Amino acid sequence: MRILIYLSIFMISQFSYGQQKCGSSESSLKNIEKLCGELNKKNESHCQSNVKAQKQNLPAVSYGLLGASGKMKSLFQQLESLQKDFLADSSGCPGGCSKVSAPVVEIQTKPTGTIPDPQCPAAYSEMKLSGAELAKFAVLQAGPTFKKSFRLNGDAKECQEQATKFAQETLMGDNDLGEFLEEKKCQSPCSYSSVIRLKTKTDVKSGCGVELELAVLCGPPKKEREWVTHASLTKTFRCEVAK
Repeated sequence: MRILIYLSIFMISQFSYGQQKCGSSESSLKNIEKLCGELNKKNESHCQSNVKAQKQNLPAVSYGLLGASGKMKSLFQQLESLQKDFLADSSGCPGGCSKVSAPVVEIQTKPTGTIPDPQCPAAYSEMKLSGAELAKFAVLQAGPTFKKSFRLNGDAKECQEQATKFAQETLMGDNDLGEFLEEKKCQSPCSYSSVIRLKTKTDVKSGCGVELELAVLCGPPKKEREWVTHASLTKTFRCEVAK
């Protein structure tokens, strides 16, 4: 849209300039650039949206060790369906504006109950890694949250699967970061409380992008081998001038 506006003004300006006997092409160009800048600002202002993000919560899921795989698979399928519908919805922006969606999936998991143990923190607490440790595992950290970016040549689903796989392997101790946390930061019989947050990027130049935020807290042992998971999809988007 910006290019079309620019060309239209440029053609009108050039025609008018051709009818005049005086003036400079340099000053005409400056006038065109000024007009384009003003029009672009108006378009951007028109496309600004104050719509608040909507959070959709799924029913809580409780499970034991044997039923964990099936329950979590069903949960992710529900989240995937909700996200697919949201990404396909182009409504919500003023005319002449395009919608850029950025859904956020959040999965909170903790034991259904805990028991005190002198070897473990009395309450769920942050596990702090040094700069060298973070560099070794190729992650960033803000408070209890580890951050990692995923960029692939596939679609949003593929990026989410890779990010989710990394998060689950970390929590299960099946990758380098997970092994380190289990051996050095939260040894048995202590337990984790975790939040997996997946921020999908739909405005990457090519392929897909997901920002993973994995909050892991170390606390007292599980009372039983049972967990409860709360999941949600936060529907966030912004409006931009249509190109």
